[in-house]
Amino acid sequence: MIKLQLLLRHPAQLTEIDPGLRARLEALGLRVTGAGRASVSVEVDEADAEKLFGPLPPVQAGFGLLSAAALPVPPGLADAISALTLAPRHARM
Repeated sequence: MIKLQLLLRHPAQLTEIDPGLRARLEALGLRVTGAGRASVSVEVDEADAEKLFGPLPPVQAGFGLLSAAALPVPPGLADAISALTLAPRHARM
């Protein structure tokens, strides 16, 4: 499973995802795992991710990573999502 973080273009009034946006995400194979006022976390199968975004960049783990790997926002989500990134992996101590 690939974990993605989506930054909402318009922060929500509540910490619940808009049902219309949830339906559009699920239609693309993205399963919502969490939502806040400004972001949404999703999971997607690797095959579905590569269909949407092409080859995925490697995801690194560790301290001091300043940015996550950015991916293009699919056109059908551009009105609701301003940025989409691969979630960084956690480093085990």
